[in-house]
Amino acid sequence: MIGSELSTDGAVLARALVSPASGLARVAGRGRAGLAIAVATAAALASAAVIVPRVDYGAAAEVQVKPGEEPTPFEREQAAATARKIGQIRGWAGAAALPALAALAAASLLSLGFRVAGARPGFRPTLAVTAHGLLPVWLAGILAIPAAIARAPIPPDQAAQLLPSSLAALLPPGAPGPLAAALSGLDLFALASLWLVSTGMARAAGTSRARALAVTVLLFVAWIALLRVVPAALAANAPPPRPGP
Repeated sequence: MIGSELSTDGAVLARALVSPASGLARVAGRGRAGLAIAVATAAALASAAVIVPRVDYGAAAEVQVKPGEEPTPFEREQAAATARKIGQIRGWAGAAALPALAALAAASLLSLGFRVAGARPGFRPTLAVTAHGLLPVWLAGILAIPAAIARAPIPPDQAAQLLPSSLAALLPPGAPGPLAAALSGLDLFALASLWLVSTGMARAAGTSRARALAVTVLLFVAWIALLRVVPAALAANAPPPRPGP
């Protein structure tokens, strides 16, 4: 029975990517998100296995010393080692947990947004549609592997830019942070996921595709604004760090 269910889930997943209209309608009807989340997590872990060891987390390590003192070479080395360890832990933890957490967060936001818009989608079909719709975002990490191998060691602030798939890649160096954050949302794989999710939500919420697309786009814009543009604007307006001793 379990093997049969997994086989059916796999066929539905493949159909959702190849023929979204019919595939995601079936995804919403079945309400099963487990295999999609497992595939997304596997893709994230596979890309992390190549990318995380090649990111130079120690390059931007800061040494905490008393005012008027100069950090010793040993202190610099220890700070870099600590930064590398923390960076690698974050990289692996993010790869393991973010696919599931992102699907849950996006599904919660979609469920609330569609209810505000007058529809009442169930949470299980919403989560299933979201988990399947977000697959292009996680599968994109696999495409970044060749760039990670070629460009190693990678500065930490460039680890998310290995695959130039957004309009932010067209900006010149030194472009304003909020603008770069906004344009990073216009990513080929994110837009593909946006289309897939809206297509599935039309079935899950029982609305027209146009209405589902409008609600999904508005929520996506709010997501980008709150999680990318606002933090970038706050960082741009933050006071500069004090000069070292």
